[in-house]
Amino acid sequence: MNLLKSVIKYVFVFVIMGTVYYLLESIFKGYWTDYRMFLLAGFIGVVIGLINNVFTFDTSFILQCVVGMLIALLCECIFGYQWNIVEGLGLWDYSNLPLSAVGNQINAIFAVVWLFISALAIVIDDWIRYRFFHEERPHYRF
Repeated sequence: MNLLKSVIKYVFVFVIMGTVYYLLESIFKGYWTDYRMFLLAGFIGVVIGLINNVFTFDTSFILQCVVGMLIALLCECIFGYQWNIVEGLGLWDYSNLPLSAVGNQINAIFAVVWLFISALAIVIDDWIRYRFFHEERPHYRF
């Protein structure tokens, strides 16, 4: 039963995180973005949520956000390379921005954006776990 509960929890977190990011990006762009952004954001959201398995709530929230940002950048790098460079899909391209790297798949400016999105993802994940799966009530140390 614990395995089923874990699967349900992670699917639930995946769908919520993917949907929130997909909607944010679509609003920012002004049109519906590619479905892969939902998949990537759901994956990133689940992995960021797994930070709870490494750190406790006593760990600095800022540190958790930085780790989340690094997770997002790593995923952007890996999936961006595959989708945008290898497959040529052109889902994102930071070539017109300064401080871009890895074939313009990651960018320092958007790293700061990911820092804030990671904060949102951490809070959403913690509250989902608390409200729906009766895990520890979120509390943060800055």
